[in-house]
Amino acid sequence: MSKVKSCLIILLLLLFTASTSLAAEPSAEELAKQAQNPVASLISVPIQNNTNFDYGPLEKTQNITNIQPATPFSLNEDWNLITRTIMPLINQPEFVPGQDSKFGLGDIILSLFVGPKEPGEVIWGAGPVFMLPTATDDRLGSK
Repeated sequence: MSKVKSCLIILLLLLFTASTSLAAEPSAEELAKQAQNPVASLISVPIQNNTNFDYGPLEKTQNITNIQPATPFSLNEDWNLITRTIMPLINQPEFVPGQDSKFGLGDIILSLFVGPKEPGEVIWGAGPVFMLPTATDDRLGSK
């Protein structure tokens, strides 16, 4: 997949996840409660960094930064659609002497969950998960 095509896909996903309307500002207690609910009506953009030391046969350092926006969309007064996207930025070290290290985007994982707006005793959501082949280099994705 070309770099231009990958960049367009990323741009479309970012626009898709950022296109929700703003609601009234909830209290700190309500925000804390919603933060514990994986299918809450709460926009979040966590960034997770994983550093793997002594990675591969040459024992180099690999770094993966996951940008993980989660965006709710109201389907009606009772149901939400929650999108969760994982966009990995990978710094991949060389595996054999003389090979270049690679930095770029890995494959994007897109999850779509439908669930009730008001949680009951059990919090649940159901939906598909898609892996989009957006890796900017063969060594950064699953092909």
